[in-house]
Amino acid sequence: MSKRVILHAGLPKTGTTTIQRYLSGQEQKLRPLGILYPGAREHPALRPHKHHLMINAMVGNAKAPSEGLDLEGCRAVVGRVFEEFHRSDLENLIWSYEGMALAARNWDAPYLERILAGAEVRIVFFARYVDDWVESLVKERIRGRRGARAESLTGKPLKLAPAPEGADGEAAHTGRSMLEKGAKIVKAVRVMRQKAPSAEIVALSFDEHRAKGKLVSGALAAMGVPVDAFPDADDEAGVKNPTKSDLYSMLLYHLVMGRAAGDVIRAVGLAGSTKDKLGHVYEPLAGRRFRFLSDENIIQARGYYEELRRDYPTLPAQPPYAPRPAERRLSKAEGVAVLDWLRPDISDAVFAEACAAYPEDAQG
Repeated sequence: MSKRVILHAGLPKTGTTTIQRYLSGQEQKLRPLGILYPGAREHPALRPHKHHLMINAMVGNAKAPSEGLDLEGCRAVVGRVFEEFHRSDLENLIWSYEGMALAARNWDAPYLERILAGAEVRIVFFARYVDDWVESLVKERIRGRRGARAESLTGKPLKLAPAPEGADGEAAHTGRSMLEKGAKIVKAVRVMRQKAPSAEIVALSFDEHRAKGKLVSGALAAMGVPVDAFPDADDEAGVKNPTKSDLYSMLLYHLVMGRAAGDVIRAVGLAGSTKDKLGHVYEPLAGRRFRFLSDENIIQARGYYEELRRDYPTLPAQPPYAPRPAERRLSKAEGVAVLDWLRPDISDAVFAEACAAYPEDAQG
C-alpha cells in the first residue's frame, strides 16, 4: 500500500488555525477515509489542534510547547506515530504547524530523510499578498500575548529589507524588521526544496481562496482529502482566528510606544477584543482605516510576492498598486476618546494610566 505524508507548513496568518481545528475535529470521518491527523488518541501531548511536537522534531530543538517533553521525547512520540501509520491500513498522514515553512532553514534534513523514508511527501502552504500579510503579523505582534513587547517592532516606517539573494543568501535573514519576513517567505520555499528534495510543494493563494469562501475546502483538496466527503467544510469551520481591528491595534501601538505598563496594555487589549467579538464599533471613527506599513514598505512587500510568483506562477497576480487611503497615526484626543468608550471594560485606574502614557505626538 502506498503511503503519503502531508506537511501543512503554514504560513502563519493564512487560516492555519481554522484549518487545524477543523481537521482535529474530524477524526471519526477522516480515519475511515484512510487519513490520520494525529491527536490525543496517538499521545496526550498531541491533544492541541496544531502539531508542536512535529516542528520540534523537525528542527531538532524543543522550542514549541510540548507537554514537558524534551527533544528526544518529541522525536519518540513522532517516531511512534510514523511506525503505527506504516503498520496500519491508513494511506495519508497529515502534520500541521503554521511556522513550519518559516523554520525551514533549521530543518534537520538527515532526520527528515529517515522518518519520511518509504512515503511520498507533499508540502502544502498558503501564500498571501505580502503587504497584507506583514500588516497582519504586525497587528498580531501587538495584539497577541507579546503585546507588552511590541516595542521590538523596528522602524517607523518599518525598515526595508534587502531583496532575497537565493536559498542560502544572508540578505533575507537579518531578523531586524517584521517586513523582512516577506523576504523570508521566498527563501523558505527554496530551502524547503533543498531540505526535502523529493517532496511535491503545493502553493495555494490565501487571498483567492478566502475571496471564494473556500479556504478550508481548498486546503483539504490540496492535502488529498476527498472534498465531497466534507461538502460543508467551509461553513462548518467558520473563522477561528479572525484578523483584529485596525483601530485597537493602533491604539495599543501608541500605548506601547508611550511605555505604558504591561498590565495596562493587556487590559486595554482585552477590552478591545471583547468589543470585536461582540461586533461593537466605535462609531465616531467608523470607516477610518489604520495601517503600519508606509507606501514605500508596501512597494517592497509587493516585490517579495512577485519574487514568490516567479517560483509559483499559478499564484494570482496582485491587484494593481494604488496608495492606500489609510492613516498611520491616532491622535491623543481620539485615542483618549476610544479609551473612554472602552470603559467599563477597563477600570478607572487603567484608563488614567493609559491616558497618561499616551504620546502627545502620536506619530507611531
